[in-house]
Amino acid sequence: MAATAVEAINHFINARGFREGETFSFASLQIRYPHQDELVAALKQMGDEGVIEDATAGSYKMTKAGYVKFFGAPPSEDDTIKAIMNEIGARGIKVGKSFLWAPLQESLQLKRFRDGDLKPALDKIVGSGWMANAPMPGFYKLTEAGLAAFRTAEAK
Repeated sequence: MAATAVEAINHFINARGFREGETFSFASLQIRYPHQDELVAALKQMGDEGVIEDATAGSYKMTKAGYVKFFGAPPSEDDTIKAIMNEIGARGIKVGKSFLWAPLQESLQLKRFRDGDLKPALDKIVGSGWMANAPMPGFYKLTEAGLAAFRTAEAK
């Protein structure tokens, strides 16, 4: 258990990787730190600093300033595309061979990429012809154009 309310809140936010607009409940914090008055005071201060907003009774919402404070700037679409292509390269995925998206997605989520980052980037990769949908749902294929794009990015 954390020594202070601030430590408990910081650990909770870091462990969950909350993004701008995502919410969490006071009750979920109380499980980790049972001193209600200290939690209330720490959350109020975070609100005053613009890190979080009071969303509804008992819920708080992460602000953009809060996300930047804890994690730095959110990844750009280009950074996300590069991370996806690097993950494909690291796994040795071959052109034309089907691969399941879910394990790549899980790996990227552990690196702080969220579905809100990954889905638009994946759509752009498929739209650019770097990957194609495979016959089975959730599977994709790397294309020759995708391999060329990966090699170009790798050379930079």
